[in-house]
Amino acid sequence: KFFKMTIVKIGLVEKRDLNEEFFNEVFPGAAVATEEEFRNKLKAEIEQYWLGQSRNQLHDQLYHYLLDETRIDFPESFLKRWLQTGGEKPKSEEEAEAEFPMFSQQLKWTLISDKIIKENQLDVTGEELKASMKAEVMQYFGNMSLGEDVSWLDSYVDRMIKDEKQVDNSYRRLVTDKLFKWAESQATPSEKEVTPEELNGLQHHHHH
Repeated sequence: KFFKMTIVKIGLVEKRDLNEEFFNEVFPGAAVATEEEFRNKLKAEIEQYWLGQSRNQLHDQLYHYLLDETRIDFPESFLKRWLQTGGEKPKSEEEAEAEFPMFSQQLKWTLISDKIIKENQLDVTGEELKASMKAEVMQYFGNMSLGEDVSWLDSYVDRMIKDEKQVDNSYRRLVTDKLFKWAESQATPSEKEVTPEELNGLQHHHHH
């Protein structure tokens, strides 16, 4: 989505006069006044996007390394029976058999990540949780000016914190970020130049 938006922005440069009115349309509230500032801003956005994609690929490799190099023996027969009867809706033996590979991988990742989080004290504080939720709200508004009085923001975040599902999702995301930052610190990645297509092809398209 972001990359497509950037392509659109680049296309607009060829069709529109490069003036402050146009800069404000593309980057509202960013105080871009000159063509040089505009191009630097555009370049920074593109660089930030691909930096994020590169980091995602590194995390992807770390995820699979931890899964592949960690041996955990599960009681398969027991877990398959549990898959058949442990949910809200009973499953057939064939359904449990088909679901088991993904289920066992998710269970393995949960055990690995929980152990790393506990042993390295990668917990998320209430202050971090609140700050993250506040940042999410700010990001939602993007470059829009919120005015000088943003006192409503704290009360809005306070209401978000009362939503158990919202808190759980934010906590899991933050603690997973901490886990991968820890994993990055344990590895020595080597840089390699690739095309956008090659980078996209490296992704395993998994869910942590």
